[in-house]
Amino acid sequence: MKRLLLFLSLIVCAVTQMYALEEVTVNGVKRTLIAYAPKNLPRQAPLIIACHGMNQDAPYLQEKSQFESVADTAGFVIVYANGLNKSWDISGTSDTKFMEYIIDLMYKRYGINKQRVYLTGFSMGGMFTYHCANMLSDKIAAFCPVSGYPMGGPSAHASRPVPILHTHGTADDVCSYSPVQSHINAWVNFNGCDKTPVVVKPYPASNPYSPAKRERYLNGRNGVEVSLITLDNKGHWWSMDEAQAITSIEVWNFCRQYSLGDAEPEVESIVPENNSFDLRSDADTEFMLQLTDTAVLTNLKAQLVADDGSAIDLKRVGQDLEPFIKLVIPSGTVVPNGTYTLTLEGAKSKGGTAMRRQSFTYAYGVEEVGETLNVDTLFHPDFYASQETIGEGIPEGWRRFTVNSEGTSEMTNGGTANCAGVRLKYFQRGGDFDAGFYLSARDYSSCRLSYGMYRAYRLSLTKGKYVLSFNSTYWSEGSKNANATYNVYLADLVSSEQVWAESSLNSTNTMMESTAQTITGSKHYELDMPVNKDGLYVLNFEMTEGWNSVIVGNMTLTTMPSLADRYKGTFLRTLAAARSRMEQYEGSAVTALQQVVDKYASLVSTSPSVYTKATEALLAAIRTFDASPNKVSGLDAPSACIEDHDNGYNLQGQPAKPSQPGLWISPDHRITYRRN
Repeated sequence: MKRLLLFLSLIVCAVTQMYALEEVTVNGVKRTLIAYAPKNLPRQAPLIIACHGMNQDAPYLQEKSQFESVADTAGFVIVYANGLNKSWDISGTSDTKFMEYIIDLMYKRYGINKQRVYLTGFSMGGMFTYHCANMLSDKIAAFCPVSGYPMGGPSAHASRPVPILHTHGTADDVCSYSPVQSHINAWVNFNGCDKTPVVVKPYPASNPYSPAKRERYLNGRNGVEVSLITLDNKGHWWSMDEAQAITSIEVWNFCRQYSLGDAEPEVESIVPENNSFDLRSDADTEFMLQLTDTAVLTNLKAQLVADDGSAIDLKRVGQDLEPFIKLVIPSGTVVPNGTYTLTLEGAKSKGGTAMRRQSFTYAYGVEEVGETLNVDTLFHPDFYASQETIGEGIPEGWRRFTVNSEGTSEMTNGGTANCAGVRLKYFQRGGDFDAGFYLSARDYSSCRLSYGMYRAYRLSLTKGKYVLSFNSTYWSEGSKNANATYNVYLADLVSSEQVWAESSLNSTNTMMESTAQTITGSKHYELDMPVNKDGLYVLNFEMTEGWNSVIVGNMTLTTMPSLADRYKGTFLRTLAAARSRMEQYEGSAVTALQQVVDKYASLVSTSPSVYTKATEALLAAIRTFDASPNKVSGLDAPSACIEDHDNGYNLQGQPAKPSQPGLWISPDHRITYRRN
């Protein structure tokens, strides 16, 4: 077993923000969990799963353990799992399958490192942790039971040597301390550890007044350790006592040493870079990639897949073992103009860990772009216009579904006026959006708003790529504190099959349950939405978290800009805006802006990063110019300026509401300027 030589000193904050329960279905059974990932989560981050005690639940353990503060510092995902009926299956497989489901879910959602999954549990959760040590040692790298052990006696029969850290108080009146040593001995013998422990007392050694001690049974097979932290005169609890031990930190510092094997290989860099465009099949026939780790490449499969599904197999050039890989389009192969996805899969690390499928996008064929943005807006409802006819109701074209705990549903048709529950709400104009849906399941198990079900309001989409954008803000302070989430998905109208989805979306800010204000600081989403065939579709917004509530508005569906338009077009439009300013002013400010324009005037590239860097430099120069008092003559703003507008696009071609002063693209695709 590989030991990871990392050391970390952590301080746990006194308060942990609570997050909402998430419902999932495992083998047909509804289960719940709380998942938390730091904002700047590293690639292939570890995962810790924490299990509560008997008659407790995930929010209780979250409050007591405060793992989020440790996760923010160390960079791992923490999941608090909920047992059925506040209990755990400590002899069967129903809950071990739940653990496997969580691992796979976090892998899909965050790309966690499956070699670095760890399990801890308190009280009955500790009993379950020991059960999983026997049942899931091929899935979980280390186990940390707290104040719990199998009541039927010691049992150690895992498929491999298992690292274990057990923490227990000597005054525990629920799970007595006296049997703990027998369980430790069983795993010491099973793992082949030293029979005599290294005793650290006081523990931690940095605190000479601590009454706690740690006994470390070292040198087990594959380098594993069995360790016992004894908390003097402490009861049945998850310790947050700095004088003895902060259990969450102890769990992480123990677990971080262990991994089931090598991390899976990933692409560290690739040339041409991802999203490159205007490539030519007769010139750009090579792809150079570097893996994060030397990998065995005999089974590497690389393809260029066109939008129509046709594929070109790439040929690898080089040795079986090398971090730099050259892939070439076979000689004589014709690559028609269009957008392609380069897919890579099948590589393995030297330790045998497989690389997940990775994808990169390229466009072949020169595409001319210019001053206008080449996108079509397919859907952008004006909710505010519905106020006079339906008030706080359901607008035409939409349908509301609510489902109760018994599984029966209720439906509210579009055009229904002044209804309770999910409905439109209206705010002071001039904010991020002026009207939006109040989305809350309330007394139901779920609610859903759907568009595209009525004959007069069909959502007809052709095969292609689209961008769905919207804004959301929390309606209440409680929903913000709970980090309430909602889902959005696209379904086939005829088959009801879900063809695209984004789940667990959150919001920012809060309206404090008041409409007498403008919406500012809301969260803006721009979601890529592929459609694989022509057809009629239904767009759905769904909430399943009781009275937690959000406001969702500014919904826009557009065709996706081409790669060239997204990068080269953005640059050219920014360059045109800079030149427009110089034509109407004179003075030293113009001279400074002219120097930046001259630097990039002849820029030609196929790389997104090159155009992005140039665009950022131009924007910085424009902002400096606009703030300069040294403009001698001219108008208040360039002739390209129009008055403030409610909707449009940012310079990258993404749907957005111009809420800040600066450059934007208007709904009719002109470069515009917002004054304030």
